[in-house]
Amino acid sequence: MDQYYTRVMGCQTRALFAYDERLALLPSYLQQLEMESNGKSVQRDGSPVDGPTAPITWGGVGTDAQHAVFQLLHQGTILSPVEFVASIEPGHVLDPAHHRALLVNCFAQGAALLRGKDNDADPARAYPGNRPSTTILLEDVTPEALGALIAFYEHRTFANAVLMGINPFDQFGVELGKEIAKSIEANGATGFDPSTMALIEIALGEA
Repeated sequence: MDQYYTRVMGCQTRALFAYDERLALLPSYLQQLEMESNGKSVQRDGSPVDGPTAPITWGGVGTDAQHAVFQLLHQGTILSPVEFVASIEPGHVLDPAHHRALLVNCFAQGAALLRGKDNDADPARAYPGNRPSTTILLEDVTPEALGALIAFYEHRTFANAVLMGINPFDQFGVELGKEIAKSIEANGATGFDPSTMALIEIALGEA
């Protein structure tokens, strides 16, 4: 489905929201995994790719994200596939009603993205619907379940790379910045564009 959304539907981003604090770092992990592995513009043989590669991966945690970014997902002009990850068993000993409310919110968001809502009287309160989402529901966040989830995402990233004909195992794109940093350390602001030279001079006092 990743290839369908990026290459057919033209989606440039993919969002993931973890409805469990134990998975709070999952969106950040997937950013590194997917964008560093498949954020390429050439195939393994050096020829240009024939379409978009990795989308921008982003996300957040549960109900916090609902009040931060879901407005765009429901009513914005940018179509972004959404993945929800939740656990049936809570990771705490609080009143079970807390976890039930969390799961209800998770399921409701997916349903709302799909269903939408018409409002001819007030277009600002209309929701287009038909917006894609997937829910991954774990029994619990155990070491085994977390390992299986990470293995799924890693294999998915590799499979996408194979379909696009790119090499997901190099990250040459991060090297140029490191080379320039070494040059700044060795030579100061010499030889850079005026904007970069001004930043170096102001912040580091090096001309």
